[in-house]
This record gives sequence, C-alpha cells and structure tokens, in this order.
Amino acid sequence: MSGQEQAEAQELRFPEGCDSLLERCVHIMHTIDPIEKADLTLLLGQQWKQTIQARHNKEGALAQDKEEVAVLPLGRAAPPEKPSRPDTLEFVRPGFGVKVGKAGSLSSRIAILHALANVEQWAIDTALDNMARFGYYTQATAGTALKNQIENEEEMEFVMPNRFFDDFMQMACDESKHFKWLNERLESQGAHYGDLPVHASIWDSCTDTARSALARMAVVHMTIESRGLDVNPATIARFSRSGDEDSAEMLQKVHEDEVTHVQIGHRWFCYLLKKHEGIGLDQDAERAFGAAGGGDVNDADDDLYEFRQVPPAYAEKKATSTVEGGEGDVKESQVEEEVVDPAEAQRRKRFQEVVVQYFKGSLKPPFNTVDREKGGLTRGWYEPLVVVRERTGFKPAAGRRLQSKRDKQEGTSAETTPVAGAHTIAAAQDSEVTTSALASTEQAA
Repeated sequence: MSGQEQAEAQELRFPEGCDSLLERCVHIMHTIDPIEKADLTLLLGQQWKQTIQARHNKEGALAQDKEEVAVLPLGRAAPPEKPSRPDTLEFVRPGFGVKVGKAGSLSSRIAILHALANVEQWAIDTALDNMARFGYYTQATAGTALKNQIENEEEMEFVMPNRFFDDFMQMACDESKHFKWLNERLESQGAHYGDLPVHASIWDSCTDTARSALARMAVVHMTIESRGLDVNPATIARFSRSGDEDSAEMLQKVHEDEVTHVQIGHRWFCYLLKKHEGIGLDQDAERAFGAAGGGDVNDADDDLYEFRQVPPAYAEKKATSTVEGGEGDVKESQVEEEVVDPAEAQRRKRFQEVVVQYFKGSLKPPFNTVDREKGGLTRGWYEPLVVVRERTGFKPAAGRRLQSKRDKQEGTSAETTPVAGAHTIAAAQDSEVTTSALASTEQAA
C-alpha cells in the first residue's frame, strides 16, 4: 500500500454521532462516491465482525484487543428512498443501454465489466437497506400473515435475530469487494466506472418490495440473484475465450459468492414463514411460538434460524413403475417422481404467490439447476413460474439510440438495442449478455 493509500485509509471513518450499525448503514447509503461507499462498507464489516466476536465471548473482546474494540449497538435509522449517486453518472431507463456484445472485443469487455460494477453498487445498498428497513419490522412490513390472533398484532414490533444482520453485513462486504475488483479490471483496461450510462433497475425492484421483507427476499435475492447464477457461467466462458483470464477468474469468484447470497435470501424467506405463518411447525408448536411475540435482538431465535442453516433435502426422487400399452403390448417403465415434504410444498407455494404479485419480469430457462439448488432452490420452486410468466404476454420496449458520455466526448453516436434488466429477464441462449452477480441486468435481445 502506498503512502497516499495509507493516509486515505487512516482518514476513512464515520462521522461523530454515527455510532450504531444501522446509523452507519444509512450513512453509507447516503455516500456519493462509489469507492468511498465500498470502503466504508468494508470498514463497517470489520467493526461488525468485532461485535460478533464480542457477542460470542461473554467477557467481550479478546484481552489484547479490549481497549481497541468498540462493540456496535444495533441502533435505529431510517433508510433513504433512494441511495445517493454522483451527479456525473448518466442514467438511462432500464432496458436501454450501450450494446455490450459477447466479450469478443475490448470495448465489449469494458461494457460488460462496467454494467456489472453498476449492479454491485446497487447490491451494496440493497444489503444495507435490508438491515435498516427490515431489522425492526411489524406484521405489515414482514409481508406475512399471522396464523394466531394476537391483540394489536398489526402494531407489534419484531426484531430480526443477530444472524440476520451478520448475513446481510457479509453480503454487503461481498458486494463491496466485487465492485472494487471490477473497478480495478476496468482501470487496468483504460476505463473507469461512470464512462458509460447506467440504470437503476435493481433499485426499482427494491422500491417495489420496500414494504414487504418477504417480497424483498423472494424477488431480489431468490429470483433476480438466482438469474445471475443462470447467466454468469456463459459470461465467464466468453471472457476466457477472449483471452482475458484475469477477468474470468475474478468473475468466477464473484459467482461463487453469489450462490451464498441466494441461500441467504432463501434462509430468511423461510424464517419469516416459519415465525409468522407457522410453516414448518406442528400446531402445538405454532400456538406456543405465536404466543411468544417479539423480542430484543439476541439469540432467542437460534432454533428457528438453524432449520435453514444447511438446506436439507426436502425434496427427493422416488422411482415408480408405470404400465403402458394395451392388450398384448404391455411395457413397464421407471419414472422419477418428486416426493416433497408438506412444509416445503407450502414454502414453494408462498414463494410463487409472492413472485407473481411483486416481480415484474419474465422467467425463462435455461436454469443453472446445480447452483440454484446450492442456494436452496430446487426446480419445484421456480419452474412453475415459467408457465405463469408466459401467460402475461410481456414484451420488451423497442430499441432506440443513446449516446454514452464517452461517445459525446468523441462526437459519435452509439446504437443500442433493448436489454433485459431486473424487470425483463431474457433467455440466456438468445442473449448478447453482460450478466450480473445480482441479476441479468444488461442482456441484449
């Protein structure tokens, strides 16, 4: 690290009076500079890691660190309607942007890396917003329906377990790390974040789900992020074929992190269903749990959390025999039939209901079934939605011409084609794509 970088690192701090986790989350959301946003998030991640360490050590931090470690309280802070961005960024409507191509040229690879860097900026804010917006929540903002009747249940405030904040703080740090990697790759090829137009389709989905934690998990983390898992491998392969192995290796690391982000969304979607709708509990346990109401941020909900810590094999395959043909032509064949746990079937049904209600995009194969399953999503979660979305008759808007900032400086015009963002996901096999760690946000039709 250079002397200048060391000086900048020493100056990186939160303002006086910004002393809690959620206050610092909101401060970062208001931070304009993209590099500073990522660096502050990583700093907050280190501070929260020390808090986790202190939490698991009843006497506080380790003896040698006691004087240096400040344990962060959770605090309270209201997130902004939209995170801050530099005035120099040129925004376009979702679905319109510079054509990215297939990574066969330097300009195409720069366009792809730039689009991904933009997604990571919104992904940082999304993870921070999850903590600030849904860390404390009511029945209304949970987006669930209580099975048991509690007096004034609509106004009752609940608090997420500690591990909710642990998960999304880790996610925010991952996205910050990804942005810095992508920005470094851009700069190594003579480009900078902000050279090309950007859009806010990810935040559009966050706005659509701002009043429902259940919808935020289902749409942003289980639907849009899992779409990233579908299309990322093709982009990685294109960078590798073009000879840019450094970018390909970096994108592979990003992809592996994104699998865990789908799992986090799945985990807390299931947590909310179990806590507030009793899915996964027998009737006696449901009544007992419902009567407990809310509570402070502590480990009291660990038993609820643990049930999704490692995705169990709720669905399994069972071979069954079928008989085909008429008289004199009888043939027996083996057919695989999915056997689904009743609680898992309920979770899938609720997921599909929420996605149909809140997600504005289309969902089409091919799917990366292997990595989706690592995130907790077997085929039964999302394949039924393909038929539902095909019935909507959704069509992307027609293309038009835009000028990027670089084009304007050079006095040239860049022809664009409609691209699929968080609200218009196209089939991967039909795309000239830049994929995303959070979604397929710049996918050329």
